[in-house]
Amino acid sequence: MSRKFDYYFSLNSPWSYLAARQLGGLLARTGATVQLRPVRVADLFAATGGLMLRDRPPARQAYRLQELARWSKWLGVPMHPLPAHFPVDESLAVGTVLAAMEAGFDALPLTATLGRTLWTDNLDLADEAVLAGVLAERGLPATLLDDARQPRHAAKLKANTEAAIAAGVFGVPTCVVDGEVFWGQDRLDFVERALREATL
Repeated sequence: MSRKFDYYFSLNSPWSYLAARQLGGLLARTGATVQLRPVRVADLFAATGGLMLRDRPPARQAYRLQELARWSKWLGVPMHPLPAHFPVDESLAVGTVLAAMEAGFDALPLTATLGRTLWTDNLDLADEAVLAGVLAERGLPATLLDDARQPRHAAKLKANTEAAIAAGVFGVPTCVVDGEVFWGQDRLDFVERALREATL
């Protein structure tokens, strides 16, 4: 039986981008399915004691850049650790993800492409023309961009954030498998093990 797990993320998170690029292979290897759950990171941090990047001490900010460089090299994913449009208002971009999911599309490739657009291509995810280009690249209908503005998607984002807090999630990306929390793109090996053990 196929296992299902939740994946909490933010497009403003480079770690979520790296995770999204790896999840496709994980799903193929395990036969599992994933429920994409974008969240409002500011609200998540406010509820769980996290600090937005701008509020972290300089040493922590510097270490984050070192880690991004290491993981970028290790995974072979070119990245701009300080992209020109960061942090970006991701509301419309996230809306396209939610609209795609609602329409029955596999939104994981879209999520990864949006991450690439910000973190590798160094483009503005708040720019409608950029988002239209991403939808075209993924072969998705341009009407998703209009649908992305619907208030129900903002409500879904709020509900996802509340669900994350209730599940014990405190950062992104986080996978939750049968109630077990795995924080960070560097924990996907453990996610895969948990999924495999659950099918034995």
